[in-house]
Amino acid sequence: MDADTSFAGRRDWTVPAAVALLACGWFFMSSLSTDLGAAQLRFHFYNVLTLMRAPGRIASGPLGDAATRDAWLFGVVCVLALIAALAPLYSKRRRAWLGCLAPFVLMVLSGAILYHGFSQPLVTDNGLLGATGARLSHLANDLADKLGGVIARRIHVGLGAYVAVAASVFLAVKGLQGYQRAPS
Repeated sequence: MDADTSFAGRRDWTVPAAVALLACGWFFMSSLSTDLGAAQLRFHFYNVLTLMRAPGRIASGPLGDAATRDAWLFGVVCVLALIAALAPLYSKRRRAWLGCLAPFVLMVLSGAILYHGFSQPLVTDNGLLGATGARLSHLANDLADKLGGVIARRIHVGLGAYVAVAASVFLAVKGLQGYQRAPS
């Protein structure tokens, strides 16, 4: 048996194990939590779309019809990324290994969008507010920054985020290695 056929026929159970860990991290463990004293708000990775659309929900939680719709929509995207990561198990094509990159890319894009959303000012001054409006917008942004600082100290990264990051990095590395080693 030559090296190419032995590689293609060998089952690697690390990919499905990493996908299972990733699914646990995304769907069953908290990725973020906001500790507001008596109340603790927990966010799973599938709640990220709600936070992307309304970063202020970090202080009020993923509640309501819109948040439920966002969770279902982003949950489907997450499931598609998990299925893409399993592509090397079902296809012998070299490019199937690139599917292992999908969860990592999804997490990086989500993180970048969240960072951008959380770093934006509450009120933007586009010059139409006048001098008084500019001062009021500056005051509102200062208050929001101070409140955001208080809330930021109460936000904690959950075990689900750590598990998901580790599994997605493992899958990305595994996918790139598989792509390089697979026959053309």
